[in-house]
Amino acid sequence: MKLTVSNLTVQFPLGRDIVTALDNVSFELAAGEFCAIVGPSGCGKSTLLRTIAGLNEPTSGSVQIHASDPTRPDQAMVFQGTSVFPWMTVLRNAAYGLEMRRVDQPERERIAGELLRQVGLGDFLNAYPRQLSEGMRQRVAIARAFAMDPEVLLMDEPFGALDEQTRLVLQDELLRIWEETGKTVVFVTHGIDEAMILADRIIVLSARPGTLKADIRVPFPRPRSIEGVRSDPEFNQLFLEIWGLLRQDAMTAIGAAR
Repeated sequence: MKLTVSNLTVQFPLGRDIVTALDNVSFELAAGEFCAIVGPSGCGKSTLLRTIAGLNEPTSGSVQIHASDPTRPDQAMVFQGTSVFPWMTVLRNAAYGLEMRRVDQPERERIAGELLRQVGLGDFLNAYPRQLSEGMRQRVAIARAFAMDPEVLLMDEPFGALDEQTRLVLQDELLRIWEETGKTVVFVTHGIDEAMILADRIIVLSARPGTLKADIRVPFPRPRSIEGVRSDPEFNQLFLEIWGLLRQDAMTAIGAAR
């Protein structure tokens, strides 16, 4: 196994109260698995990802990333929205994690440049983020995360703020890069169809406190394309199965927020 989450509970103080974000969540990921996390708003998806990243402390239970190479970072994270440094060029942004690991400049620029070309930014190595569209800036963040070659790649709704066409393009590019690298990925999304297109497994969390409601194996063969998945006869059936698990909890979450 590459990632083990065992009986994870995460609580936060809220005024005089204690809010339980996650309650007794357990699952394992094998090396090279792509796992999507879905659930209603406020169910603890991002809390789970941030706890795996070490940004939150578990209240109880544990998270363990089983390292295969001590020279590689345990994890790297891609956030929703712009997370690139505006004062750095595209190439230096993509190479930043390698720079922090003290990789020699020629080698880090070679690795970062190759990944930037893979995401269609080969002509923009010396550009600055202000000269790029939002979708292009997110490609830089994805290239930076892959360049670090982490044991586990964590992605927190990385395409959530993008328009539909840009999101489809980046989903396709992510599929292609992932199939080339075989990286272990945990991907948080609100989109059921996005989870089905990208993932090997879909973990469904309940409304807060988030508990593991289902762990679904995605049946579509790899390599994949968006068109191939959406035209598969099982697509609608699986979508309805997952929506059936989420529907009542999503309505409950909306009602609680009013």
